[in-house]
Amino acid sequence: MRRAVAFAGITVLVSALAPVLAPAAGAKTTVAFQAEFKYTVGIAASKPCAHFLCGEGTVVGFGDATSTVDLTSFAPPTEGTNCGLFTTDETITLASDGSTLQLEESGTVCFPGSSFEVASATNGPYEADGTFTVRFGTGVFQGAKGSGTVDARAAGDEQHETLSGTLTLP
Repeated sequence: MRRAVAFAGITVLVSALAPVLAPAAGAKTTVAFQAEFKYTVGIAASKPCAHFLCGEGTVVGFGDATSTVDLTSFAPPTEGTNCGLFTTDETITLASDGSTLQLEESGTVCFPGSSFEVASATNGPYEADGTFTVRFGTGVFQGAKGSGTVDARAAGDEQHETLSGTLTLP
């Protein structure tokens, strides 16, 4: 009998607190966003890519993903500098369910020494740093907002990219 009364008391207490403890309808969740991708950019690419870059990697907390990057603008280095400006659109697609996240990116790309001419011909070394803003998402990213930084390093046939920031999900 005591157990039934104690159990009933706990049930009443939990029921009374449920509206207080439950997230509000329409509440948004902000999470850290971290993703890493590896792109094969040159002759060794194992499959054709209809984009500026195609890669594979991981989005922390969401799993394996692919990424496509389309160059939307590029201002080559000006005389006396080794750096130019870029803008890109990046689409990240989760392998698990096909959810996508569309990012708009902009930043600076620098070519060590006089490697810009080499980079143009042979995918020579470069470093790109910039920012991203979430344009839209589908699936688990539907309604996502967010921003962060882009860090890319390339040499030869590979580019490694790290995205870090925050996402606000509905």
